Amino acid sequence: MISFTELLTASDTELVKIFYKVNSDPSQDFIKNINSVAAQLELNHSQLVCSIGFNKNIRDLTDIMTVLGFKSYKVMIYRRNELFTTDSYQQLGIDNILDIYAERLEDKEILETLRELLRPRLEHIEAEIEKTGDPGQTISYRMEIHSIYQSGIADKAFAEERILKDIGKYRHMASELNEIISAEILPPSNFFFMESISPDEKKELIEQKHISPDMVKNRLQNAKISEEERDMLEAFV
Repeated sequence: MISFTELLTASDTELVKIFYKVNSDPSQDFIKNINSVAAQLELNHSQLVCSIGFNKNIRDLTDIMTVLGFKSYKVMIYRRNELFTTDSYQQLGIDNILDIYAERLEDKEILETLRELLRPRLEHIEAEIEKTGDPGQTISYRMEIHSIYQSGIADKAFAEERILKDIGKYRHMASELNEIISAEILPPSNFFFMESISPDEKKELIEQKHISPDMVKNRLQNAKISEEERDMLEAFV
């Protein structure tokens, strides 16, 4: 009946028209009521709550929140954040996530909230990939990381936090350093001499001509680098 994107971007007038036609019973079980409303719109529970929750026009439309069974905007936002951070492309497909990121600059509050939610969301997805090894999740994860940087959601603080974490496997999986460089958040030279950056990531930087031969030789003079990194670097001398 209505797409996730249409609900996410609907004006206040359009939202009222959409929910005027919906049948709901807020007195019944909270989850069942939302599921019932979602089914009428041909969406699932998470799609409904997140498309409405990230719509910048919903804050003052208390009647719609009542239809969904939420007592306040704050309660709805709590549920939205919970669903957004714990979904790994099961109920919210990658297209839904990219739509949310595409709308982020329209509202400063939503932008700041997304920046806060990215950390727990990505940690959850990385744990799921580690557990399942699902290729579909991996592809979606790469697309999400790309969008986070290219859309302007990720700032310098976010990038610095990511490169200091022991997640080289996931950064490399998503070519995250390249995304940081392309977004002009940090220069490649910052990464090359960091202990938290894996040999695989540094190899990719060298292969893509971000690192000069002199920088490789300079790094090799550090007696404390790992044997794995040394072997990799020596192949480029």
